Amino acid sequence: MKNFKDDKKRVKREKLSLVNWVGGKSQLRKTIATYIPEDITAYIEPFGGAGWVLFYKSKWASCEVYNDINQDLFNLFNIVKFHPEALEKELEFILPIRSQFCHFKKNFTALTDIQKAAKFLFLLSFSYAGKMDAFGYGKTRGSKSLENLKHRIYEISYRLERVYLENLDYLDILKRYDAVNSFFYLDPPYYIDSVKVYETINHFNLAESLKKLQGRFLLSYDNRPEIKELYKDFNVIEVSRPMTFGITKFGKRKEYKELLIKNY
Repeated sequence: MKNFKDDKKRVKREKLSLVNWVGGKSQLRKTIATYIPEDITAYIEPFGGAGWVLFYKSKWASCEVYNDINQDLFNLFNIVKFHPEALEKELEFILPIRSQFCHFKKNFTALTDIQKAAKFLFLLSFSYAGKMDAFGYGKTRGSKSLENLKHRIYEISYRLERVYLENLDYLDILKRYDAVNSFFYLDPPYYIDSVKVYETINHFNLAESLKKLQGRFLLSYDNRPEIKELYKDFNVIEVSRPMTFGITKFGKRKEYKELLIKNY
């Protein structure tokens, strides 16, 4: 595995990521980080997604857990962690062009976990907004670089070296890792998900489960009356972030209002 300690090209920590993922916290990670306690022994993400908050810091606690129920995400990060060289080699055979994207999307059958990871990573990275349904391109910027993507693979592999990777239901993660000094950052599917890329969850069951925790939690949610009612006994903070899409008549990005909910 490559050692990045003396690599001048090392990606800045606040920009470290591997995949685009709808609902990712790239725009809110700095704000979220200010609310994460320092006196914790375990940092757990039951809805890991792109891992923007996990990767924001080189280490949050002595025990760190990334979990996501999505099998493709779990497989990708497993391959990145344990076989970065093999994944890089597999990407050597991929052309970052529209015809390759369409072929992968419709016809390509991956035979190994490494091939599955390469296909998934390519479709996520070169699709419009990370939705994997259309090839992404721009009228004012150049094509994305596979070389930059390969570099980030080793960065993430290095970061995941001591992180537990899980592929379980979030309820199982809450039960397994809960303790007095555990901290959970949760970014579940939102109450109204207009994109419909996630499996739905029972929002009431999530709230009831969090009420029983021994440890502390910080929860991201859409700013809706239903969510405020569910968590009325907790500390609810209103925040906003620039929307990825949508420009006001004054040329500024529209703001998307969200909630941060915590039990401390």
